[in-house]
Amino acid sequence: MANIVIVYDSLRGNTQRMVDVMSELFSAAGHQVKAFKAKEVEVADVNAADLLLLGGPTYHKDLINTMKQVLFKLEKAELKGKPGAAFASFGWSGESLGIVEDTMKNLYEMKLVAEGVKVKQTPVAAKVKKELEPFVQKILAAL
Repeated sequence: MANIVIVYDSLRGNTQRMVDVMSELFSAAGHQVKAFKAKEVEVADVNAADLLLLGGPTYHKDLINTMKQVLFKLEKAELKGKPGAAFASFGWSGESLGIVEDTMKNLYEMKLVAEGVKVKQTPVAAKVKKELEPFVQKILAAL
């Protein structure tokens, strides 16, 4: 059983819906999942993770400020070589995924175990689940 930590923020509930679906899928596979909003997470929470997932929405072709702030905060964490992956929600463009992935790979020197996923905003949880299942399966295969 892996300790999976998800750090995220959500503006309109779309990223939250992604986190809920991923948490359900990882839990059903027998893993422990802890999800933290960006302002709530501590470096110790991230250090304790066996796998770290980071994600947030794109707003005006950029990552939202709360997620930018947590990326700076997590520079103090012990992330070199830690497995992880990025995710994002978007309405039009989706640039936040690249920002998070680049930070995880190049600044934190993490081992990205799956190509990041971005899901266009939708209120339909079943659609979100369908789009996230292959992403979760790749991560599970890497654990």
